[in-house]
Amino acid sequence: MLVTLARFLDPWEAYVVRALLEAEGLPATVAHAHHAIANWPMSLALGGTAVQVPAPLLVSARALLTDYRTGVLEQQLNEDLGIRSEHCPRCGSMDFKRTMPLHRRIGALVIVLFLAAYPSRRSLFICRNCGGQWRWGQE
Repeated sequence: MLVTLARFLDPWEAYVVRALLEAEGLPATVAHAHHAIANWPMSLALGGTAVQVPAPLLVSARALLTDYRTGVLEQQLNEDLGIRSEHCPRCGSMDFKRTMPLHRRIGALVIVLFLAAYPSRRSLFICRNCGGQWRWGQE
């Protein structure tokens, strides 16, 4: 009998976890991934994409999932490759979050909402050479 190990909003992360489990010799399957790809709101209503494992292997699968989520596996990989993990340059801590300054967030929002739209017929064009101005269709 299969039991749900974890649920993910992103189906691709569920496939990564399944591959990790299978690489360690634990059979796993991904359920409801097609819902997430075909209809995102329906997937959220169903609880996301589930990774399922056989019931007798649940404890060992949970231990591996904990190592994945806490970064232990990434740290081991970095040590094997001789790469230093991302860290705070001041104190060396690896507990941090990525963020963007507020002014950049607002700028990105303005670009997405207003400036990234396709040129409409009402767009004003300005010649960089002579400074002439015209609207679409007025030549």
